[in-house]
Amino acid sequence: MSSRIDAHAPPYAPARSTGSINPVQVFVLSDMSAISLSGIALQALHALTGGVSEQGELAIFFLAGVLLIGWFNAQGHYRSREPVMGAAGTIFKASALALLAQIAGMSAYGDLSGALPVLAAWVCVPVLVLGLRLGVRALFTLSGGWLQPVTVLAPQDLTLTPDSVIRSEAGHGLHAERSLALEPFAQLSDAALLEQIAPLTQRPVFLAPDAATQGIAARMARLLSAQGASYYYRPALGAVSGESFDLVRFPPEDGVILSMINAQDRPFAQALKRGFDVIASAGALVFLSPVLILIMLAIRKDGGPMMFSQQRVGADGQPFGCLKFRTMVVNAEARLAEILESDPEREAQWRAYQKLDDDPRITPVGRLLRMASLDELPQLINVLKGDMSLVGPRPMTLDQQECYGQAMLDYQRVRPGLTGLWQVNGRNDTTFEERARLDSHYVQNWSLWRDVVILIRTVREVLFSSGR
Repeated sequence: MSSRIDAHAPPYAPARSTGSINPVQVFVLSDMSAISLSGIALQALHALTGGVSEQGELAIFFLAGVLLIGWFNAQGHYRSREPVMGAAGTIFKASALALLAQIAGMSAYGDLSGALPVLAAWVCVPVLVLGLRLGVRALFTLSGGWLQPVTVLAPQDLTLTPDSVIRSEAGHGLHAERSLALEPFAQLSDAALLEQIAPLTQRPVFLAPDAATQGIAARMARLLSAQGASYYYRPALGAVSGESFDLVRFPPEDGVILSMINAQDRPFAQALKRGFDVIASAGALVFLSPVLILIMLAIRKDGGPMMFSQQRVGADGQPFGCLKFRTMVVNAEARLAEILESDPEREAQWRAYQKLDDDPRITPVGRLLRMASLDELPQLINVLKGDMSLVGPRPMTLDQQECYGQAMLDYQRVRPGLTGLWQVNGRNDTTFEERARLDSHYVQNWSLWRDVVILIRTVREVLFSSGR
């Protein structure tokens, strides 16, 4: 066993260090600075508006700020390596609640004359908190202090490509410096196992078992905990996000108990989502009406229809007519059959991606529409009608259902979307299997904040679209 470790675990490369400074904990100081700057802005706004700060107003503001930092700490913001923007939703929610509490207190005293500066100050808080955290992380990234090398312990077939277990990126900063297979450790006694893993604890260990190696990973986790070692543990739960469950606080002897959450069971949030869909789609149709008319006239020049309705799978598996501007020749389906029959390479590409590079069926006008992502604008009508939502899984054709596999169960739980997680995660370079996985992840971890992020990222994708 020892020789196997020596063969697969080269010595650690020298790592750039920031001394004893913990980059995650520096976020505490950056948050304090953000709240202090917001308090200064509060006083400055009172001075600019000619108002007078109410007695104790600034003290209440800073007290709320201290409580806010305490709540961030309780949520693990200062000990975990969560990507900064991953915490944005909780930061905005907590700041909004703090604002409401202070406004309620002012209302109780019957004077809301200074409410506007207070509102502006609390708007500054989440913006400055996120901005300073991003700045701190950028500085540590440049200095090498954000990167944390780890040893990946995973099933044998994953150790050859440890980046498939951990991706080295700016978000969490973890880097798979070396990897070892879990299977050879399984037959060792606890004493022998402890002897073998002791040299690995120079840096944090990342345990990533599958169902077959879950037992040995659990033993290693117990021994690492007994040694006071730092480690990461991704149990074999499948593609389940941390947003999909709560940690139930049972007695320690009961172990870790997870309470799984139905992300879709949020009636109020769902009502807000539908209300936003109606207002945004109706407003967009009115605002874009001149553009829509010009597009329809350009398409009509070849004598074919301007739009077409294709049967797609909707919520609860019910088919609906999905509207699109026509971007292909009139006999597109017949042409597709001819192309796939005569070109094996394109047939293989169609099977994998359900798309073709340089599709000869696309008209010149259609190619421009696709490059600008304008061909799907008529789906705003589907959103207004309730067949679709602005954000959700992309609507699939009836013959694609079998390709989705088990992900089809998740797909049917929501309305398909005008844009979605697949759209903003490299849709041009992902397989149909990856698309199904992304759709399942979206449904199982849905939130209004995630929808907002996807809509923002969609704008970027539209501006820099490759048009495929």
